[in-house]
Amino acid sequence: MKPKTCVSLLLTVFVICSVVTPSSARIFDRIIAYVNDDVITKRSLDLLVKQRAFELQQIEGYSEREALNSAEKEQGELLDRLIRQKLLLETALTLKIQISDAEIEEQIQKFKTQYQIPSDEEFKKILNRDGLTFEAFREQLERNLMTEKLVIGRILPRLQVRDSQVQKFFEENRDKLPTKADRVSLRHIVIAFKPGDEAKKTAADVANQALVEIRADKSQFQSVAQRITSKQDTNSKAGTLIETTPAEILSYPEMFLTVLAKLKAGEISEPIETVDGIHVFMVETRSDEKITLRYFTVLYEISDEVKKAASEKADEIFKKLEAGEDYITLAKEHSDDTETREKGGDLGTLALTALNPKIREVIEPIEIGKYSKPMETDLGLYIYKVDDRITPELTEQEKQQIIAILRQQLFEKEWTAYTDTLMENAFIKINPNVVPTTETKEK
Repeated sequence: MKPKTCVSLLLTVFVICSVVTPSSARIFDRIIAYVNDDVITKRSLDLLVKQRAFELQQIEGYSEREALNSAEKEQGELLDRLIRQKLLLETALTLKIQISDAEIEEQIQKFKTQYQIPSDEEFKKILNRDGLTFEAFREQLERNLMTEKLVIGRILPRLQVRDSQVQKFFEENRDKLPTKADRVSLRHIVIAFKPGDEAKKTAADVANQALVEIRADKSQFQSVAQRITSKQDTNSKAGTLIETTPAEILSYPEMFLTVLAKLKAGEISEPIETVDGIHVFMVETRSDEKITLRYFTVLYEISDEVKKAASEKADEIFKKLEAGEDYITLAKEHSDDTETREKGGDLGTLALTALNPKIREVIEPIEIGKYSKPMETDLGLYIYKVDDRITPELTEQEKQQIIAILRQQLFEKEWTAYTDTLMENAFIKINPNVVPTTETKEK
């Protein structure tokens, strides 16, 4: 967004809403505020409230009633902006800022183009229908352009954005830019909670009983899956339909991939035993482009003794790391993750935004070459190591977009500061019975 456009957007509302001259307004409208020798009428504020409601509908998606209710609650702030705009206009008139006929005509043509008005005659009809004359509109437009030129001269030269400010904004808002998240080359050592034979048998019995019910009526897969897993997870979403592709399936653990590769549409897998529980899959549809499937997992019940044993082993490994032993060697010797163990726990390069929030919280502060303390999860304990960190750079287009945002923020700040000085030296009296405001100023 160019600087002048910022100003134009801020002043557009006054081009549309302030087209009644003060003399006629005094006759027909109720005066709600005095600003030096001029006035602000109820009609001017009502028009601004309607404009704000329209913005809320278009930008925020409010319903018509919600937008109007919200805009009416902002009457105090909108009146404040009207007062500031009135003072800017007064200053522009005092300084005798000149606007040429060509500049006025250019803005009229832009207005007609924006609102798709085909001719001058049609434009005049629209104005007359709203009780306005073309001359009144033209006069107000000239005043708005004078105000805009004043603002451009006084404020825009101050809107300088430094590279350090752009970088700071980028760092503070990187979470909102998924493509700009740091990527980390990550390893882990997994010390799994290893259930006893009794826990494995119990889980297998639950999974097999569920399979009996599901094979009798495959349409009940989801309800059965959620019933048996809700005891371990009250918010269980087990059995919900998953749509994926053959390419995405390749990212699944090898044990699951082997089973899924063989299942045809409508087939159910036998129970699959892993370190964390018993898994059952059902493929509903299958094509070269898409696979739809359902699954559930019966987790092993882990005893306090099992957790204690895993914690002690993880602490031993951490002490060895602290003593200087090689992370990759320890991963190959002790990690319970069969998928990554032989690769020294290598997980590849991952975006931080793609990680579980709890895992990200642990990994984010880790420096390159460093590792975490043992982190406990439902499945076991993890010791993470960051091999490398890649911070993507901003493109020139992204940099310009951030500069535009920062210039807009600076504009609002400078506009407020400048109009504050005008208000300090003005006579302002607001009728509190008409518009409730937090500040009623009289000088």
